[in-house]
Amino acid sequence: MSITIKDPEGFILIGGASSRMGRDKAQMTLGGQKLFERAAAALSVVCPTRITLVGNRGAHFDSDLLVVPDMSLDSTAHLRASIFGLYTALVVAKTPWIAVLACDLPFVTGDLMIRLAGYCLNEFDAIIPIQSDTKPQPLCGFYRARRCMHMVEAMIRNGDLKIQSLLSRLNTRFVGFDEIADLDESDDFFLNINSQADYETALEIAAG
Repeated sequence: MSITIKDPEGFILIGGASSRMGRDKAQMTLGGQKLFERAAAALSVVCPTRITLVGNRGAHFDSDLLVVPDMSLDSTAHLRASIFGLYTALVVAKTPWIAVLACDLPFVTGDLMIRLAGYCLNEFDAIIPIQSDTKPQPLCGFYRARRCMHMVEAMIRNGDLKIQSLLSRLNTRFVGFDEIADLDESDDFFLNINSQADYETALEIAAG
């Protein structure tokens, strides 16, 4: 499948305190690369011009990539949720479509991003893959910047911080797992590193 959009901006969500992990996930190493570097490599295939890190740990990063801290509205400044990273990416975007990837999905590949980009048609607002467990993965996908920004801002103002709610409000193209399962390493695409046990599993996969 060919890419239907030209040079979308890429955004890597590096998060905040990583409280469950106890350390900065984005800078953990896997297969000789930091997790944010793995994300950048996957995004660079579809976003060759500009990739930005989004999150509140950016001051500690040794990277040439631009870092933008999470934005929030005045009434939500004390809250933490991944929707703020997405909102920030949508606000600062300069291209009609953006690609978003969370740094704790270390096995997402450039081939997967190319496949998803092929579904970015004018009739859709978001392109989101479905995991093998049938759950959507909103932190690995494409979003139409202006349309989605207004929707996310309205949700935040109403106190709804669940990205899953956003997907139901947009014209979302869900890409079934059967539509990506033929890609190399598809079984590991959506391994999410949230704990030390997850990290150890990822290390085994990377070593194997």
